[in-house]
Amino acid sequence: MKAFVTASLDAPTRERLGRLMELEIEDWHDTRAVYFEAAPLIEKIRAAKANTLIVEADMVGAEIMEACRLEMIGVCRGTPVNIDLDAATRLGIPVFHTPARNADAVADLTLCFFLMLARHVWPAISWAKGERAEIANANDFLAMYQAMTGVELWSRTVGLVGFGAIGQRVAKRARAFDARVVAYDPFTPDEIFQAAGVERLSLDEVLSSADFLSLHVPDVPATKGLLGEREIALLKRGVLFVNTARAASVDEDALYAALLDGRVAAAAFDVFWKEPVSPEDRFIRLPNVIGTPHLGGATVDVPVHQGQTLSASFEAWMAGRRPLVIANPQVLAGSRRS
Repeated sequence: MKAFVTASLDAPTRERLGRLMELEIEDWHDTRAVYFEAAPLIEKIRAAKANTLIVEADMVGAEIMEACRLEMIGVCRGTPVNIDLDAATRLGIPVFHTPARNADAVADLTLCFFLMLARHVWPAISWAKGERAEIANANDFLAMYQAMTGVELWSRTVGLVGFGAIGQRVAKRARAFDARVVAYDPFTPDEIFQAAGVERLSLDEVLSSADFLSLHVPDVPATKGLLGEREIALLKRGVLFVNTARAASVDEDALYAALLDGRVAAAAFDVFWKEPVSPEDRFIRLPNVIGTPHLGGATVDVPVHQGQTLSASFEAWMAGRRPLVIANPQVLAGSRRS
């Protein structure tokens, strides 16, 4: 077996996979190349004489699978949206993916945003670096001090919309600050909520009770506009809002109006309705908004997480066992792995 690899894999993963197959690696972080068209990727796979493909961002359709006679595909994505799963299933090709690969990274950034909003960290840093009003006397200092006096998490309610891998990790971190955590997720079993010490509420109940509100829903049709004008009107006045999931889940105009009138006291975004985000974006220009350019998963540890999951799946498959993580389990039907 030989694999052509464009995904980022840490050294232990390369060694682990290397015991299963020969690897030819062109890490896209090094090459700066993402294959959106089939022809150049087919050429690369054929030149490598590979029958296995491991990717992260490349688009892999039926044409590539058939032309290269692929036997296995690994994709370092939480959801393998860049792989034609129907074609892979039809051709009997297992697709191994890496759910929760960046869950800790995004959860960390979410807590970072909570604390930055709660303690006015960005205005305070800006003040300390020189963007400051004149401090001529004690009253001036007191005015600054009061303007930047924040809140603590310990007595507040953190509301989570979405309680999957990321939401559960956010809850664990928030509970370490002694916050009350409530969440809405119609798909996560009750026992997950109970084990996490998180109260299961309806969406409306979460929205109306949260002092800190954070979104952790996937980008699927059902979540488009999940928080519309009606839902935003339910928010507790003065709520601190964080979105590290998808901008499309929120009505843009309704949220903007809520930031203007104070229903939402402040917000932090890692995702925007138009990306890459511009300094002229109307949200970025608001004084009560902070933002980052969609880098929630940008840590050196993500390749470690995805490598461990991917390696375990390949090892199981090649040993004739059922992989714990497989995007198209239909290929298991009739095999000894089923």
